[in-house]
Parts: sequence; C-alpha cells; structure tokens
Amino acid sequence: MEKESFKVVRKTAGLSNLFNLIASLALLVIMLLTCFDISMRYLFSRPIPGTYEIVSILGAVVAAFAMPYTMLEKGHVAVDILVKSLSRGKQLVIETVTHLLGILFFLVLVWQSVELGLDMKAAGEITPILHIPFYPLIYLIGLCFFGLCVAILHNLLDFWKKAKR
Repeated sequence: MEKESFKVVRKTAGLSNLFNLIASLALLVIMLLTCFDISMRYLFSRPIPGTYEIVSILGAVVAAFAMPYTMLEKGHVAVDILVKSLSRGKQLVIETVTHLLGILFFLVLVWQSVELGLDMKAAGEITPILHIPFYPLIYLIGLCFFGLCVAILHNLLDFWKKAKR
C-alpha cells in the first residue's frame, strides 16, 4: 500500500514538470508579445489589441502553474531557525501539522475555484476586448491548487521517510 501511494504521488509529481513547462512557455509568450506590442506601437503606431488582457491571463497562468513544481523543489522561502532547534519528535509534529494545514487550505482554494468558475460561466464573464471567457482560467488555477496539494503531500511523505532513518 505504501509503495502504491508513493507511485501515485511520483506520477503526479511528473505532472508538475508539465505544469512548469506550461508556466515557462506562458512567460516566454508574455515577453515576446510585450516586445512585439511595443515595437508595433512605436514603429507603426499600431499596438496589438488585447495585449494587456493576454498578458494578464498569462501572468495568472505563470503564477498558478509554477506553484506545484516550486513546492516540490522546495523553492519557497522557509524560515526554520526555531523548528531546527527543537527535538526530532517536535519537528515531525510541526512539519506534519503545517503540511496538513497547507493541504487543507489549498483544497479550500480548489473548491472555491470551482465555485467561482461556475459562477463566472453562468454570468458569462468575459474579457472586455478579446471576449475571452474567464471560467476556463479559473478551473485551471483550481487544478494547479490541487497539484499543489499533491506536491505538499509528496513533501510530507518525503519528510516522514527521512525521519524514519
């Protein structure tokens, strides 16, 4: 059973690499679109309509899709001076509680993302210039929050495995 759970988490961790690739490509598109828009604006007085909308949407994609990968790589800032001074047992309790609270928090965000996506779809919310619907982006952000929950679980299982040694 334990090996099976690690296998599922590892496969999902592989998905975080795909998410990170999507975030990287979105960042590249932001850069290229911004450069092209500025060039068109100054050289031909013809800015690209909807650039602000596309850059805003892709900015959300960059932030959301990079979260699971960053969590797996432990790329977030962590101040653990106090925790490191505690006994191994207390460290295990604190790490477990904080990881479980993180999972709970992001599961609430998954749920709220689905709720918000449903509301935006029902209301027909779209961007003003290009008329891009918002709800698919909200669902994707919720998916990334779920991926983040799995990444937190992966880190917790990894911590427990190291603590047993």
